[in-house]
Amino acid sequence: MSDDIYDVDTASSSRGDGVRDLTLTDRWNTPLGKPNGGYILAAMLRGLGDEYDLDEPLVAAITYLASPESAPAELRTSLVRRGRRVQTGEASLHEGERHIAQLLASFGPRGGGRSLELGTPPALPAPDDCFDPKDFPDALPSSTIFDRVDYRLSAAPGWSLGTPSGDPTAELWQRLAGGREIDFPALAFLCDSYAPPVLEVGELASMTVQLTVHLHRLPTPGWIATRLTTRHIINGYHEEDCELWDEAGNLLAQSRQLAILP
Repeated sequence: MSDDIYDVDTASSSRGDGVRDLTLTDRWNTPLGKPNGGYILAAMLRGLGDEYDLDEPLVAAITYLASPESAPAELRTSLVRRGRRVQTGEASLHEGERHIAQLLASFGPRGGGRSLELGTPPALPAPDDCFDPKDFPDALPSSTIFDRVDYRLSAAPGWSLGTPSGDPTAELWQRLAGGREIDFPALAFLCDSYAPPVLEVGELASMTVQLTVHLHRLPTPGWIATRLTTRHIINGYHEEDCELWDEAGNLLAQSRQLAILP
């Protein structure tokens, strides 16, 4: 892969004894002015795998404990178990005395087992037949994370027009900016890289409490079809489900998060 912003901003260096140094930059900030949770997950997942030379990640569960800042940070890692098929590790992210996030992830080889697909990808027009929301100032909130990802939408979302649809569902194409190659930590990031679908019920923002990502396979080159849904908002909390599919119709990743409304 080329030495680009994604590589630089998710990289960390080992200090020894399972501790790694990294910097959370402001180039992946949400409209709330904080580093995006998916970006934090990608950096932590990459650092944990690098520290112990693990296989590719299979599943990652992260809990966000404190509001992050764009600043130097410390990743404290440990290897929980190195099994014959699955390796499991933990990582905690700290900024000074503040414990920002806690990650538990499992890694392992792929291939050789049964596959059965009962789902279907979003029925989207081809990316070239969709519009780039960056050409329309109100189609995306103002934040640096939207400079890191290319999006293609079949229609302007209702919330961007001041008329939320009432259906907290979003379907779109996305990819890392410029179409750069996707690795598994980047897939984890893309599960949390677009505006939350609760904007379609009149909410202005949403903050992730916990996020679990299942990582199935890497994409064929091209765009990634994304389906985001929320079906339950209870006492100010809601779930958000995500599916990522490549242009060949392969399911790449799934996620569910618990989020809180401001």
